[in-house]
Amino acid sequence: MNGDSAAAATPSRSGRTALVTGAGSGIGRATAHRLAAGGAAVACLDIDAAAAAATAAAIRDRGGAALALTADIADTDAVTEAVAEVVAWGSGLDVLACVAGTVATDHTEHVTPEQWDRIIRINLTGTFRTIQAALPALRRSRGAVVTVGSIAGVAGRPYLAAYSAAKGGIVALTRALAVEYAHSGVRLTCVCPGSVGTSMPSAATPPEDAPPELAERGRSLLPRRRAEPEEIAAMIAHLTGPEAAFTTGSVHVIDGGAIA
Repeated sequence: MNGDSAAAATPSRSGRTALVTGAGSGIGRATAHRLAAGGAAVACLDIDAAAAAATAAAIRDRGGAALALTADIADTDAVTEAVAEVVAWGSGLDVLACVAGTVATDHTEHVTPEQWDRIIRINLTGTFRTIQAALPALRRSRGAVVTVGSIAGVAGRPYLAAYSAAKGGIVALTRALAVEYAHSGVRLTCVCPGSVGTSMPSAATPPEDAPPELAERGRSLLPRRRAEPEEIAAMIAHLTGPEAAFTTGSVHVIDGGAIA
């Protein structure tokens, strides 16, 4: 785990400190920028060091406070160290956005044990370990967590057995922790996007021999387009803000009506 704390000024505790995983691209990058625009000091964590640094640099160029961190969320020790660095940098932690994840498609009978384990380890276990490491600081700040699930975690999607299981696990995890930590003032919510204009949809393309009617599942009912990452980031920012102070344990589907 490597940070750029030498290049990132220590933020003032008059504002909020946020940690965004998967901040190097897509929804994570959009979320980091959205939270920074709202005045938060943002720690940008990604497995890709250059991508994390680019997001943090762009935030600083706009006058914000940002720290770049490199860690694989599937590595418990690396995540624990990263969270500790964020807490030290920001003198606490107020917001955690668990965006990092990965996807792969295949016929279920072709999925290898290694493929299954990788998808579960990164998406579900990585999310759990990040939240677990952050909880002591979030309890002190009575902070907010937003996890990123998927419509694949709340509705049937073919060729995504491991991914669906992991994202469904994130939904259940979020609800369980919301109940467990409500008395501590920590709020946990989950957003479940449909198709978003990032690199993920191309990785979630059905196999070539998929029946057309299955390939059509999950398509938006609204104008035939993918959501923009900024649209998901806007919901994440709302759920971590004061307007959502009475919102916890809820799951927010953002899919253009695909599973309505």
